[in-house]
Amino acid sequence: MQQEPVFIERDSTKSSNSTDDDNSLKPASYQSSYSSNSTDSDPVKCYNKLKRQGSRSSIIPASGEGAAVSGGAVAGKDSKADSGTWLQHKKHFFILSSAGKPVWTRYGDESRLSSLMGVIQAIISFFQDGDDTIKSINAGHHKFVFLLKEPLYFVSVSRTGESDSQLRDQLLYLHNQIISVLTSVQLTRIFEQRVNFDLRRLLGGTEVFLDSLATLFNNDHSFMLSGLQCLRLSRSVRDQAGGILTDGKVKNLLYAMIVADGKLVTLLRPRKHSLHPSDLHLLFNMLTGSTTFHTAESWTPLCLPKFNSRGFLHAYICYIEKGVSIVVISTDKNNFFEISEWKTNIVEAMQKNAVLENVKEASDKLYMVEEIQIPSLLHFMYKSKVHVQFTTPGFSGPYTNDINRRRLFRLYQHVYDRMHQRARPLKLYYVNSDKEILLGWFQSIAEMDKEERR
Repeated sequence: MQQEPVFIERDSTKSSNSTDDDNSLKPASYQSSYSSNSTDSDPVKCYNKLKRQGSRSSIIPASGEGAAVSGGAVAGKDSKADSGTWLQHKKHFFILSSAGKPVWTRYGDESRLSSLMGVIQAIISFFQDGDDTIKSINAGHHKFVFLLKEPLYFVSVSRTGESDSQLRDQLLYLHNQIISVLTSVQLTRIFEQRVNFDLRRLLGGTEVFLDSLATLFNNDHSFMLSGLQCLRLSRSVRDQAGGILTDGKVKNLLYAMIVADGKLVTLLRPRKHSLHPSDLHLLFNMLTGSTTFHTAESWTPLCLPKFNSRGFLHAYICYIEKGVSIVVISTDKNNFFEISEWKTNIVEAMQKNAVLENVKEASDKLYMVEEIQIPSLLHFMYKSKVHVQFTTPGFSGPYTNDINRRRLFRLYQHVYDRMHQRARPLKLYYVNSDKEILLGWFQSIAEMDKEERR
């Protein structure tokens, strides 16, 4: 597949004495509606933002040339629609600066919610003035959870039944997503120089990743389990893929991996440098959150917060087949062409040995619970803590229905949270509901070895 490379450059406003560890970063080609020159009343911006966020508002027109016109008419006719539709959702996220400046909202236009952001900042400051830190507020069916990561504040408003710790973990992922673009050093330095800085100027174009991440929180258990889903492959095919990655050598290469539809196929890494699951989650979210990476070879600075939150690495991303990509992380910003040439050899070897064909076939087919052949088993989820991996079948039976599937997702969250409470963790948890019976079971490695010896 012949592709033209896309280089994503750093922001041109960086100071001349900055280093590679703290440069400002402004991706140039992430598809987004944000523009630093647009106004709050820009109808196209309002329409694109609503469409990207997946708002439940019935005013979103069909896509196409007329859509922008319709979107403009909507924005001009009913300005309250954009700022009010977020109230219809069961969960919402806010990000604001410590000065009360809006940075991002999950739904609606953050510019039109600036007064609400100011109220949030005032509540946080009230507790800080008393040498206290606000963590959460329970108000009826709504739960407000706060995460204060100076110079940014993260807030979740939810009526989904998720616990404080689960919502706080999600807020931490949103924080790390911003760090992956700016680094902690750059973020701190920006607000030290200007307390009232509008961070949207630097995040312009990357809101798609925050939106995508917020969506994944509601349909992907990777974040709750802090684990990875690997593509279901035969051992011989996976070994072949790993062998092909190790063939040849590129200087300053840190990690190399093959990813299929957000699932790991194989990973090449130094012996003493493992990748934290949360860093991989952010990387996979970047792969699926923007269509930019699907059309060309890309070379972009990237910060992996758990690896090193203070500096940039450099990521080479190339889709070699629909849904199948090669990702290489390097410490050398001038390594693009050498990696690109190495990628060509990898693809040729994968095609020659039918590895690419097998990977594509496996990614197109999910296994179902019926293949386990356990009577009355409707669904399951299993995590190996040692391998930091989990597996779960596709949805079948009653869970092909959206309502039942969402209910099952929340039930898994409830069982996991109850079993992992610090005050009273459980090894076994049983739930008998009107529609299904759930059993949560935690077993240590020592206990599993003991069972096998029996």
